[in-house]
Amino acid sequence: MPRTDLIKRPQPFIALLLVAGGWAISHQLGSDSVFDDCLSRGGPFVVFASMLGLAITTAGGIYAAIGWRAPEESGRSFMAVLNMLLALIAGFAMVMQLAAGLILPRCAA
Repeated sequence: MPRTDLIKRPQPFIALLLVAGGWAISHQLGSDSVFDDCLSRGGPFVVFASMLGLAITTAGGIYAAIGWRAPEESGRSFMAVLNMLLALIAGFAMVMQLAAGLILPRCAA
């Protein structure tokens, strides 16, 4: 029988890495690359980067929700709740970046 406790034990921390990593990918790919070269990277690229980051952040939030529902009386359930809230905040930031990619022109300088 496989040991599933090795996967469940660091679950809130893996969810934190997924949420923060999704937001960082969205931010680095989306906004920073537009500052580097706005002629080749515009709205569609920012939308793609935001959707990719939003998918990773959503996966982290769902993974945290699974860890939160686990019947344990430890600090991991509290960490999972914090990760779900972080996923909501980071998801909102990425939706705003996605909307900006759809609304703003390519090089608005």
